[in-house]
Amino acid sequence: MDPDTVAEWCEEHSSQLECCIVMDIPADTWAEDQIRQAVAALTPDHRGLILDIVKNTDTSHTYVLLEWRKGVPPCFQGASVKLTDEVEVQLIQPSAPRGESASVPAPSPLAMIGPEFIVAIGDLLVKCQKTSPPHTNFGYRRLRNFTGNVPTPAGEETFEEWVEQAMQALDEWDVPEAQKKQRITESLKGPASEAVRNLKLSRKDCTALDYLNVLEEVFGRTEKAAELVYQYEHTYQRRGERMTEYMRRLDKILHQILLKKGAEPAEVDKIRIKQILRGSQPLDPVMMQLRSRAGNQELKYLELIRVVREEEALLEEKSFRRGERAYAQPVRHSDGLQPESDSLDTYGSDEDEQEHLVVFKSTERAAKESNLPERGELSKTVK
Repeated sequence: MDPDTVAEWCEEHSSQLECCIVMDIPADTWAEDQIRQAVAALTPDHRGLILDIVKNTDTSHTYVLLEWRKGVPPCFQGASVKLTDEVEVQLIQPSAPRGESASVPAPSPLAMIGPEFIVAIGDLLVKCQKTSPPHTNFGYRRLRNFTGNVPTPAGEETFEEWVEQAMQALDEWDVPEAQKKQRITESLKGPASEAVRNLKLSRKDCTALDYLNVLEEVFGRTEKAAELVYQYEHTYQRRGERMTEYMRRLDKILHQILLKKGAEPAEVDKIRIKQILRGSQPLDPVMMQLRSRAGNQELKYLELIRVVREEEALLEEKSFRRGERAYAQPVRHSDGLQPESDSLDTYGSDEDEQEHLVVFKSTERAAKESNLPERGELSKTVK
């Protein structure tokens, strides 16, 4: 059977020529089910249809007209194909109709584009990226100005407040390193700007983090990491102080410990909850609720602050109904870090010295019952 006969055979079944193929099986003993199974085994991802089967008794050949809706599979586009290990059949492609260009595939647009055109487009994109300003500048909010003058001028933040915002912004800025350094230096004036200038004169490969580190050395706290750890472990909750306020005082010292490399960032949540349980007032209702919660050692900051605020709100609501105040002696203190003498105050005043001893022993006993580690565990991180 020749290709023209195959094409006429396809037209009789109203099939597309590019989707059909004829197999010439050199035997007349193949049943239709055997042929279908053999074709399905060769093309499991393409479902083929047997349109017709013709057996030539003179030559003992079997001709099978196959059609695939999505085109002829690659394994059937050659001159022959093996149906089994022993049987190899010939494939006959239908001839293209004469005088018609519909079956001739049109060249793809990509084939018409030369490599020179693609290279030119790439060069143009590179030039546009170099000349156009980066899109990351849009919506950028500058840092507040910081001079480093003492006392702190009116309207200017302290160094601890400024560097905390700068550290957060440094982690969030998705810009090149040179642009990060520019954003930091444009907020510095006076002595702060001079400190960064001196650093650039001594080192040529400074980063934005180096700028913040030198400012920390010049204007930050002078205590060493071990001293800050000691202060942190001896910072207790005052009488009448809310748990949220106590946590705020602890977090300010803990932030300074992180800046001094006195603790690992991954251990911050664990260090915070341990100090809260150790340094809180023994009869503080929020602390007692935290102790009673299962898994309080694994509380992250977001979970911890949510639990504390919910307990404080519930406590205030119950006290309001009874006509009392949840915290009889609210404590007022500045937002800055407390001096070491203030942070080392014990539970209460000097007049309650005997009560302090009882409180300390009860706290120590509760720590042992809760299997809490002894004080000084945070110091191991520094060492």
